[in-house]
Amino acid sequence: MQYETPQEQDRLSPEITEPGESSQSRDENHHSLSPLAGLTILEGRLHPLTLLFAMYNSIRRLILPAIPLIFFGSRWSFAIFIPLMVAGAIIHALVRYFTFSYRIEGGELITRQGILERRERHISVERVQEIRIEQGVLHRLFGVVDASIETASGKGPEASLSVLSLAEAERLREAVFKKRRVSASYSEGESEIGGESAIVRRLRLGELVRAGLTSNHLLSALALVGTLWAFVDDILPENFYERVAIAVYGEANRLLEQGTQTAVLIAILGIVVVFLVSMILSVIGTVVRFYGFTLTRSGEDLQRAYGLLTRRSSSLPRRRIQVLEIQEGFLRRLFRLASLRADTAGDRSNNQEEDKGGRDVLLPVVPEKEVDELLPVIFPDLDREPTSWSRVSRLAILRDTVEGAIVWAAAVCAVYWYQGDAVWLWLFALLPLIYWINLVRYRNLGYLLGERFFRTRRGRFSRSTHIVPIRNAQAVVVSQSPVDRWLGLATLTVDTAGQAYTGGGPQIGNLPLEEARTLARTLAHRAAAMRYRW
Repeated sequence: MQYETPQEQDRLSPEITEPGESSQSRDENHHSLSPLAGLTILEGRLHPLTLLFAMYNSIRRLILPAIPLIFFGSRWSFAIFIPLMVAGAIIHALVRYFTFSYRIEGGELITRQGILERRERHISVERVQEIRIEQGVLHRLFGVVDASIETASGKGPEASLSVLSLAEAERLREAVFKKRRVSASYSEGESEIGGESAIVRRLRLGELVRAGLTSNHLLSALALVGTLWAFVDDILPENFYERVAIAVYGEANRLLEQGTQTAVLIAILGIVVVFLVSMILSVIGTVVRFYGFTLTRSGEDLQRAYGLLTRRSSSLPRRRIQVLEIQEGFLRRLFRLASLRADTAGDRSNNQEEDKGGRDVLLPVVPEKEVDELLPVIFPDLDREPTSWSRVSRLAILRDTVEGAIVWAAAVCAVYWYQGDAVWLWLFALLPLIYWINLVRYRNLGYLLGERFFRTRRGRFSRSTHIVPIRNAQAVVVSQSPVDRWLGLATLTVDTAGQAYTGGGPQIGNLPLEEARTLARTLAHRAAAMRYRW
């Protein structure tokens, strides 16, 4: 059962119009009335170092393809292939440098490039979701950056400006957001534009260390170790593993001769060493990624800047945050810490490199007690009424306990059948633990319906809280599994325009069916009555 809001029909042109007024006529009237229509605010071209960076990137990309040619190809193929590839990259860079231009004119960011095939792209300034600026080590050496312009299309950057001087990139960003603020102020009849800037949060090195220690990146660290091992594996001698296996077998026998207790202690020590190494790698990765993290509020925008080797900065309009997630992993809950992630309408990427860059993170770590103080900074119109969470049906405890007990009993029976030893039946004594785990999970399940925001909370030992402005709801879905229908329960899901990083948006299960339907109708009606702003 799905309750669609009018915004779902207007996903590509999300501004809600008055009756009888088309989106096209509204835009035409707005641009014709705006005092900035037709004015060229900014013009620019790429930095001359574009040529140098194009050569560097092309040579870097050719390293791996060139390895087979070096070892298995002829000298002639190597001598012809590499210069041709480098020459092609240089020609492409020359064409891009001499033909690429950009300007802000009449409420649009316009880019032009090409010789034979001329391409001109018009990007509405009011639709710009984010401007990301990245500086690698080489960029920082020369004082240049790469800039990416993103809108709600979700298909990656609408325009990539590589390479710009740092001053020119800041001038571009200031021009885009200033033009957008002027347009918004003019269309809404505001007399003043708030341009105050204030640092919301600046993370110290100690906070980043705590973030790394509690980030649950053990598996990521082990995966990194596995990747490094696979790389080293190519240069190891063929009998290396055989010699290691013989050495390990001999050492294990020697330890067993000293007693089982000693062998167990050595095994535990090895596990501890692996855990400590993974934690160290996690801390290093967090510090390198988020070093110098600063969250600043400038007018209606949130600006992030961070990174040790690659310095990243981006501007995020507060009103365009579709979903905010408060993450509290198991380790972070022990230390009363949390992290904040945000989605905008343009977030559709599955690029793991972007995830590693921390693009999805609004704040890597924050004390749990300070989260409520930060929420009004992110959502200025956040509901101020007391937060009284509504719980789901207590049938959730019985349901999850029965399902968990069935799975556990099947696993114990399989082990008993395979081993043929009744001693394994003692595992049935752990069944009450399943009830306790689901009781903890039930205490973390709930939702909060306000006038302008909807919140959900779920998790067992870790906890995840989603906050969505009701005006951003695209559709509200009520679904039932066969077990739900038997128990008279349902799951409610709120769909928004951006859910790439926050786990799929607000969702709450084990609701009584009629309560889920009433809640869905309420959310849909409130969303329909609010203006959707991008």
